[in-house]
Amino acid sequence: MNTPPKGTPPSGGNEAPGETGVPRQAAEFAAAFGRLIQAERKRQGLRQDELAMVSGTGKRFIVDLEAGKSTCQLGRSLHVANVLGLRIEDVLRDAQARRANTSETPDIPESDEEEPHGPPSGLL
Repeated sequence: MNTPPKGTPPSGGNEAPGETGVPRQAAEFAAAFGRLIQAERKRQGLRQDELAMVSGTGKRFIVDLEAGKSTCQLGRSLHVANVLGLRIEDVLRDAQARRANTSETPDIPESDEEEPHGPPSGLL
């Protein structure tokens, strides 16, 4: 039987080889966040170097943030959003709206009774 190594989260079957659902979702959120930052920066008529200066970050950080690099520091990323006048509620609302418009939203069980990927592993 071909079973995943112990501790490997179950996958929905549509991830790239070696990629689990959580990293894929994190990458999607980082990309959506980057697009939101870029759109707001452009709406305000700021260049990347100008946003970097007013937010106290470097231009490379802004470039990576807008590109959706998921390893950008969360605190600095949220600070940049705040400098642009975006609140965390706006960011989360935008992410939820994007997720609602995709057909790949996973079904989340409403109770502990339903186990979509077999019995619990007992790791938590």
